[in-house]
Amino acid sequence: MNWKLEQAKLRKAAELGEAVAKAVGFDLAPVDPFAVVHSEGRRLQALGDNFRDAFDGRLEYHGAYFLLLYNTKYDGWDHEGSHHPKVTFTVAHELGHYFLEDHRHYLMGGGGPHWSQTDFESSNLAEREADFFATGLLMPQYLLRKRVNTQPPTLSDVRRARSDFRVSLTSMMIRWVQLCDFPCAVTSVVGDKIEWGFTSPGFKRIGAYVVRRGERVSSRQACSFLAADRSAAVYREGDGWSVAERWLELERHNLEVHENYVVVPSTRQMLVFLTADEDEAAADSNWE
Repeated sequence: MNWKLEQAKLRKAAELGEAVAKAVGFDLAPVDPFAVVHSEGRRLQALGDNFRDAFDGRLEYHGAYFLLLYNTKYDGWDHEGSHHPKVTFTVAHELGHYFLEDHRHYLMGGGGPHWSQTDFESSNLAEREADFFATGLLMPQYLLRKRVNTQPPTLSDVRRARSDFRVSLTSMMIRWVQLCDFPCAVTSVVGDKIEWGFTSPGFKRIGAYVVRRGERVSSRQACSFLAADRSAAVYREGDGWSVAERWLELERHNLEVHENYVVVPSTRQMLVFLTADEDEAAADSNWE
């Protein structure tokens, strides 16, 4: 699919999630996806159980109603509130399959249920749309955007927002970047390769639209951090410096970026939160 069309579909999915949050009446964080389920009455039922490694979530159509299944195995991990953020994101993701028209019609037309792996672990477009719906629902811009754009971002800012919205650090990093007017980005590293990533509107303004997906990590300090423990089985943090073109497809050179590294053992990935100085990013006259 054309990249621009794909991005438009993902953006519309997030906007629909925001619209649902507003329609249900959330005017403060956190947004509770179970309240959205309940607002649908008999048309939508939810059932949680420990489905082990079978799936994170699944939506089934049973004629008179939809059944939303969610895996509670993640509730065994440390968390605040009734459920672990992975569980609430899963429910929000399955609500995406329920509210997104194409997904809903697919199930009602006899299509098999989605066996979802949530929280940006899938490259399938339908699953990514549901992930983006979930970010819009759980972190609607009308609750988050002003906070994101008050000052240049730091990882501490993202952490505080993640705690207030009761979502995973992964999903908050992604949503923060989506809404941020300052130059920042997030990438996922699996093994020694860049798996996926997103750039902010602030980075897009200077031509940095995409990350170097599929390429090996070339930042020296990031490589050193990875080499200290390649298992990704233990939570670790670190930081370093490099230049933006190590991570992003960018024609200009030598734009310095600060790298924050966070190893996420549950998904065996390293998240890299990148930030650049706004004035330095805007300094090149080629992009003014």
